[in-house]
Amino acid sequence: MDDSAVFKISYGVFFLGTEHNGKKNICVVNTVAQVTQEPLKLGVTVLKCNLTAELINESKKFSVGVIGEKVSLDDIAHFGQQCGRDVDKIAGYDCPEDILGNPLFTNGCVASLCGKVTDTIDLGTHYLFIADLVDASNLSEDKPITYNEYRAMKAGTYKSSDSSDEERDTWQCTICHYIYDGEIPFEELPEDYICPVCKKPKNVFVKV
Repeated sequence: MDDSAVFKISYGVFFLGTEHNGKKNICVVNTVAQVTQEPLKLGVTVLKCNLTAELINESKKFSVGVIGEKVSLDDIAHFGQQCGRDVDKIAGYDCPEDILGNPLFTNGCVASLCGKVTDTIDLGTHYLFIADLVDASNLSEDKPITYNEYRAMKAGTYKSSDSSDEERDTWQCTICHYIYDGEIPFEELPEDYICPVCKKPKNVFVKV
């Protein structure tokens, strides 16, 4: 059996938030799917060691931001590459509450969803949360991205649906391999710019 065949299954990229007893957190996941139509239910899979998974296991609710192609990689890095046990990821970010009181981050998102958990399946390393969809909104007509497209964004090789043929130089942090993808050309960034992931200075970046 060729296990690599499962890599051909398409995954998205999502901001996943929840709240329990006043503690709020948002992480980034790639496994959110509609699992039934009537009733309309979602399935969300999260690593059990993730703080968001622990909170959802207690709160039985979550928010989802469906990430689109205009997302900032800085936002994905902020919510996806640091732990909510070590830093308040909500502080300083616009994360209004949804109808169940979950923090909801929608910058760069094309849709938002709100789920109330009805079943939890322990998969060993992950929880699979099955939830009733209790609220949903379309936020943009932009294209949602797949996980493969997100990896291309990080590598600087992704072309959005409205991009021109003009290519921009790609700059990568030599410490943590973060790919700069801001609107301002890297050469025009101020000298005190730091990598949003590892906090190293601008001079550790190289053109790739």
